Amino acid sequence: MGVSMVFPNLPVADVKAATDFYVGLGFTINPMFSDDSTSCVVVNEQVAIMLLQTERFQGFLPEGAETIVGGNRHESTTALLLGSTEEVDEITAKAEAGGGRIHRPAEANEFGMYGSAFDDLDGHLWEVFYMAAPEA
Repeated sequence: MGVSMVFPNLPVADVKAATDFYVGLGFTINPMFSDDSTSCVVVNEQVAIMLLQTERFQGFLPEGAETIVGGNRHESTTALLLGSTEEVDEITAKAEAGGGRIHRPAEANEFGMYGSAFDDLDGHLWEVFYMAAPEA
């Protein structure tokens, strides 16, 4: 099986505010797949984040399933591998400036990774990290 793209779908309370947050991180919007209730945030050629107004997101769930936006309940964290420690610092600063909550400042760990973690405006968890290629 060859997966050519990944589309994380995230429920958001305010599509415009969420879109502004992700554009502030340096990503772009694909207008072909965006409207008043949905925003397609292009991360790169293989990843596009779909920001869906809560009601629209609910339409993709099984009947009776509950959409949770914000709060202190989390199902997953999305991690993005970046090209340098400087990019980690830059995205982290942009996330905080855009209203995101930094819950792990950028730091190196014992595995040789340098990264940080933050919540977006709707409480979705993100990690950005850099890991140098292992030496042969």
